Amino acid sequence: MKKVMIVITILLLTLSFYGCSLTTPKVSTTTFPTFPSFSSTTEILTTEDLRINLINEKYLELETSFPTEISEDVILPNITDEDYEVKYYLDETLLIDNNLSYKPQSFDETIEVSLDITYQEKTLSFSFELLQLRDEDLFNEELLNQKFLEIIDEIRAIIPEVIFSDMTIPEIDILGVELSISTDKSYIYDNRLIFTFPENDEVINLAVDIEYNREVRTVSIPVIMSDFSHLPKIPEIYILTDESLPIETKEEYVYGYLDLFSYDEFNNSILELGGARMGIKLRGNSTLFMPKLPYKIKFEQKQEMLSDYDQKDWVLLANFADQTLVRNAIAFNMSNGLNLDFTPMVRFVDLYINGVYQGNYLLTDQVEVSSNRVNVEEGSFDIDTGYLIEYDYRLYDEGLDVTEENFFLVEWIPFVIKSPDISDDNYSHDQYLFISSYMQMVYNTLKNHESYNHLIDEASFIDWFIVNEVMKNVDSGYSSVYFYKEKQGLLKMGPVWDFDLSSGNYGHLQEDLRGPEGWYTARYDKNIFFMYLMEYEGFRTNLKTRWNEVYEEVVLKAIDNIYSLVDMIARSRYLNFSQWNIIGTNSDWYTSPEILALDTYEEQVFFLVDFLNKRASWLNEAINDF
Repeated sequence: MKKVMIVITILLLTLSFYGCSLTTPKVSTTTFPTFPSFSSTTEILTTEDLRINLINEKYLELETSFPTEISEDVILPNITDEDYEVKYYLDETLLIDNNLSYKPQSFDETIEVSLDITYQEKTLSFSFELLQLRDEDLFNEELLNQKFLEIIDEIRAIIPEVIFSDMTIPEIDILGVELSISTDKSYIYDNRLIFTFPENDEVINLAVDIEYNREVRTVSIPVIMSDFSHLPKIPEIYILTDESLPIETKEEYVYGYLDLFSYDEFNNSILELGGARMGIKLRGNSTLFMPKLPYKIKFEQKQEMLSDYDQKDWVLLANFADQTLVRNAIAFNMSNGLNLDFTPMVRFVDLYINGVYQGNYLLTDQVEVSSNRVNVEEGSFDIDTGYLIEYDYRLYDEGLDVTEENFFLVEWIPFVIKSPDISDDNYSHDQYLFISSYMQMVYNTLKNHESYNHLIDEASFIDWFIVNEVMKNVDSGYSSVYFYKEKQGLLKMGPVWDFDLSSGNYGHLQEDLRGPEGWYTARYDKNIFFMYLMEYEGFRTNLKTRWNEVYEEVVLKAIDNIYSLVDMIARSRYLNFSQWNIIGTNSDWYTSPEILALDTYEEQVFFLVDFLNKRASWLNEAINDF
């Protein structure tokens, strides 16, 4: 018994001497950032190996010195006790002298460092995580790179791969971004890449300089300029006259047949009208003295002409004096946006007569009374029936004593009665007296500044006035000025008509009237009805109200749509001006020096857009100063 006690005592003293516990030590498992985690990879902990606890204790002391984040090179902590050895690893690579190198990059990154602690040939492995902070310069550079990539992607998304006409350079509405674009072929004018009508597809490289945050980067974007054969076709009208007779007068029809084709997106033809019997003659007044002639068509039976209604009479406007070809279309579109009772339709066509190409024409309505056009009563014996009349000073050119027009005078202004027609069975002289007396009453009322509400429909007068003043139409006080009156109704104005000589395109006006500023229609020497109306405070107030209602959504929108119009007829206008080589060369009584100085189609279009923008701006200021 005594011998057993001695053995136990010796054992206890031995354990006490080595500071050992009879329990098994535990490896702590912690998570960053409080305590990094570690794990042993060498052997299972046992109570026999007292070194494990000692290594664990040293690790716990060491981990308090581990960095939680770095933004530069750091020396990882070591154990001062020479009996211990510490080795650090990053991605299984030994860190020399415990040096953890900072790796500059544009983002924060969590990295894992492993370490081995060895004591008396016993090794335990641990690991901990720390945050490597981003390099701010690289981060800002990455942000900038990303911004440029976003800008480039946005530019690529809105630049078409293939173009079929002049292309407006897209505007990127990003704060602080400015673009400058050049091209290796063709050229850019008025912020538009000019289409050169190549015979074969041609690749145009756009060099886009992008300036952002005081840095400029360039990207090259290829654009295919389509060959001529694939340019979209507009509808085509083919007319064959009997025995190929020429069309020479506005008095007599030449008869023949008409075919009308439209085209789908692949330029496949669609027969809209085939072999329709019709008559064709010249129409117009001053345009009859121009080389490219306008025409009127009358079918034997009513026909649809790219329309959703049928009529016998249709008009082909030549637009010879308008070297953009679109002034009438702009005015008609503006009228349509104002919802006037009737606006002539806009359909561009290529016209062929007896196999000969005539050029680009505007297919539109005849100004006449019908349910689809000027919709007033017709064919009645009543004196207060429907009327369509035209204010037309051209009768003086023809001669009042020789004209065959049925007209009357109001203060020397000729008014032609278009409906009821003098040849109609229902027409009577009483109707003549009624409408002439009515117009005289309107004139006298306006001149005397009396109330006109029982005589005229002011809203239609205002809308008609807006279209003609925006376009600064030379004829707004001369001819093609239409009025109509419904049975027992008020006098209205419309439809709008004849705008080829407008918007700066009039050589016969003195210089001070050709520019985009100043009132035109409401002058004593132009349209005296509107001169008197503008003297009414109520008219000016209502004009101001209506103008502000339609300024952006109708007026400016019609101007913004100009490029869409000219792009739509790209192929046709190329053929037209190949047939009629007049841009920069045609000098006649109607050609202003400003128009003659423009040598290209693009310059003609820019002149028109610039004129109308300045005109609209001047009117906006003048009307809102009422």
